[in-house]
This record gives sequence, structure tokens and C-alpha cells, in this order.
Amino acid sequence: MREIEFMSQLLVKDLMTQPVVTVGPTNPLRDVIQLMEMKHIRHVAVVDSGRLLGLISHRDVLRSQEGSLSGSLSSEQSHMNRWIEARWVMTKEVHTVYPDTPALEAALALRSHAYGCVPVVEHGELVGMLSDSDFVEFAIQQLSDLGV
Repeated sequence: MREIEFMSQLLVKDLMTQPVVTVGPTNPLRDVIQLMEMKHIRHVAVVDSGRLLGLISHRDVLRSQEGSLSGSLSSEQSHMNRWIEARWVMTKEVHTVYPDTPALEAALALRSHAYGCVPVVEHGELVGMLSDSDFVEFAIQQLSDLGV
């Protein structure tokens, strides 16, 4: 019973990833793509002085590549990515949560909006990122602790 009580009190800050991988609004898309590949992540926050401006997802990158889903960029596309800025590709209207938001509320937002992640903000500044992977990692840990 204690586990159920604990889980009902679980907050976003208990699950979120910190620090957040970020880029500036004028960073070239080429650098964003390289960062995503190097860090093995699907989302990058676009910030200016700690303030969240938007989010670039793997889907946003694919959309910006003229529908190319091959995963390998032509040299022409790669060259163009040097001139495309993060702010031109990012999603600007991003749903956010607070560190003290109940985890269930955040999970429902992820599911209902088909988001892969939600940025966590406090006092207008980006402090973390909560992704579907964070929930999976938590579930794995809880099941392991139960010996399942």
C-alpha cells in the first residue's frame, strides 16, 4: 500500500531529466542534428538566457529536410543545414509543466497531445525535461525493486 501512496504523490521533479540539452535560437540546424545524434536524444530545447523559446523534435528535423526520411542527408541538404537556424525549425507553442506538477497530470498531457516530452519550467526558466522515456525508466526501476 505504501508504494501506491508514494506513486500518487509522485511529482515531475522526481522523474525529470536534468540538465537539459539546449541550443540557442541562431544555432545552425546542422549543429542541432549533430547534437541529437551525439546525445542519442529526440528533443532539444531552444533557449535564450535560460528562457524557453521552443522545442526541436526529431519530427521537426525530418519536416525541415524536404520530406527525406532516409536518415542520410545529401551533401546539398547538409550544406543548407548550415544556414537554417534553430528558431526557424522549432515548435514555438510548447506545453510546459512545473516541477511540482503531479506526474500523473504530466503523463496524461504527454498521452493526450502525443508529445514525446514536455519541458519543465520554474519562474520562467527551463529547469528540466520530462519524456516518455523517463516514465519507462521509472517503471523499470519500480518493477525491478519489486523483483518482477
